[in-house]
Amino acid sequence: MESFKYTHLAASALVKTGPGILHSVTLQAGSDAATVVIGDEVATAGDTLLMLGVPTAGESVCAVLDVAFGVGLYATITGTDPGVTVSFA
Repeated sequence: MESFKYTHLAASALVKTGPGILHSVTLQAGSDAATVVIGDEVATAGDTLLMLGVPTAGESVCAVLDVAFGVGLYATITGTDPGVTVSFA
């Protein structure tokens, strides 16, 4: 069984460098719609692993993936006051 770590983000950021496993991503919209794009990258360009969107303020969505990545994890977040939790190994 894999031991997962997590981080909570309010803005676009590098989550992890190097290879690993993306376990899950939860997106909660703030005061308007929100999106998050998770890429196998260390900056804003690279292979997209997941795109999530929430069209209504205050709503949330979660995706469980358990997918491998090689370069790193970068989260690009849009919206006003969104929250994103990324679980990874």
